[in-house]
Amino acid sequence: MSMKAIIGGMLLLASALPAVGATRIYCAAADDVVKMSIESAFAARDGKRLVHFRGITDIKSPEAPAAFRNLKLNSAMLKQAWMDGNDLRLQIYTDTRDANPFETFELSVVTKSTAKDPDRFSGRYMLTVSSADQKKAAPRTVPVSHEAAIFCEIK
Repeated sequence: MSMKAIIGGMLLLASALPAVGATRIYCAAADDVVKMSIESAFAARDGKRLVHFRGITDIKSPEAPAAFRNLKLNSAMLKQAWMDGNDLRLQIYTDTRDANPFETFELSVVTKSTAKDPDRFSGRYMLTVSSADQKKAAPRTVPVSHEAAIFCEIK
């Protein structure tokens, strides 16, 4: 077998393997009200779009609706992701659809990195869980409204 065929075969095989060191983002927070972790990969094509988004939130407040006390997050819940310069922002939303009461879960993550450590982000998350008898804007009760520190890291 010629050296060209061996090298060509190795290159073909290497191109079929997944990229090593795929970039991921990981966020975490833990306090008296919420414990959460979030992770996602960046799209291979442009390195900016988040793919395979997932996470979990445990709301410790007894006022939290049962549907959201231990919530597994998925890509369908990620409504907006923004990474620009040193800013990283995530908007996560889900609801109980046609259930009565109608309940919503809204989580906003707003973080910044520093020039000293551009792969580490720190900031705040804002969590609002609301409930209404019907699927309408008002009146609603807000059993959980909480803001606290969160950190994220690109690995």
